[in-house]
Amino acid sequence: MSARTATWLTLAILTVAACGGSTPASPASTDTSPIKIGMIVNLTGAYATLGGYDKKAALQIVDEYNAKGGINGRKIQLDIEDDATVANNTVIAYNKLVDDGHVAIVGPAFSNNDLAILPLTDTKKVPVVGVAASDATVEPVHPYYWMTAPRTTELAVNLLKYLKLQGYTSVTMAHDTKSAYADSGSGHMKDMASQYGITFNDEPFETTQTDFTPLIQHIKNQNPKAVLMWATGAPPVTFGKAYAASGLKLPLIMTAAEGTPLFYKPLGAAGEGITVQVTLGVIGDRVPASNPAKKIIDPIASTYSAANSGEYPPEFFWDSYVAFQLIFDAIKRKGATPAQIKSGLDSANLLTPQGDWKYTAQQHWGLPATSVIMAEVKGGRFEPNSYGMDTLSGKKQ
Repeated sequence: MSARTATWLTLAILTVAACGGSTPASPASTDTSPIKIGMIVNLTGAYATLGGYDKKAALQIVDEYNAKGGINGRKIQLDIEDDATVANNTVIAYNKLVDDGHVAIVGPAFSNNDLAILPLTDTKKVPVVGVAASDATVEPVHPYYWMTAPRTTELAVNLLKYLKLQGYTSVTMAHDTKSAYADSGSGHMKDMASQYGITFNDEPFETTQTDFTPLIQHIKNQNPKAVLMWATGAPPVTFGKAYAASGLKLPLIMTAAEGTPLFYKPLGAAGEGITVQVTLGVIGDRVPASNPAKKIIDPIASTYSAANSGEYPPEFFWDSYVAFQLIFDAIKRKGATPAQIKSGLDSANLLTPQGDWKYTAQQHWGLPATSVIMAEVKGGRFEPNSYGMDTLSGKKQ
């Protein structure tokens, strides 16, 4: 062999090696094994009704992707763990999924449970995209945890702007002290109240409370301009029934956790006229065609409605759907190892049913503020009110 031939052969070998061609069975090109994605969800316990929507979202999007061949030629294996709305169970479920080789996990809707696994994500380095809304899950940033639900900061600012515009300068604010979501959101509102010229009468209660008669009497004594409740699950429904029965005619406002038929259906006529904060997907059929998210919302909502007796998908469905969408996008762009998924999530820039989503290594929340909409229960569904319509049309508020 001549020296020149040897040189060219050496260069050729180095070039092939640099391109990965020297490995006949590169995982990126030939691995056809399923991609194992886990989900921890509240299917029993206090927030079981919310977890049911999370599960429906997971099954729908995994079916959609697998029907098209999966991601990069690999099908998705979805494994779901019920934590029964108990934080210790969330820890057990996370460890089990990690030990079983799942490369990413979608977390539960109850903030307290997501907070319980934050330290584990730091050490085990398997990405979790949570669907709970407490700011404490992403502030400070934990490298392997992201969220899709609206941060309570965004919800609080949106509500304060709305209250100010409506002239509700004195507001009774009831909040569930056992919920990290409610505690965080109500705390933000109290901290920022003076900037908006609003005074809050604080009324704490606990998740297990079923008799709101004393609280309603306090409201009557305070004579506020409006009533606002921060809570999730059963308390808002129980309170709504008692509120209607009391004959109080003050405006009643609920936060985004009530963006579900599980809130207004049990109330029936008593729910009509209640103002509820929702996100873009929840009122997707009222989103104008000019909004880029509209073309994504409609087919997803149609599939869901066809499988659920015509019901429109609620908040908890959209939060989980987007969580899976972001994980799948990360895998498609970067790869299917936990480190590659982290890289993909930290560079997420994706149009979702909830609007344009962006994550960075320094910011692990992504719902745009313009995707938080004020609506009211009208005719047994959510309808954007005038403030909500202004948000949808892009009017500065």
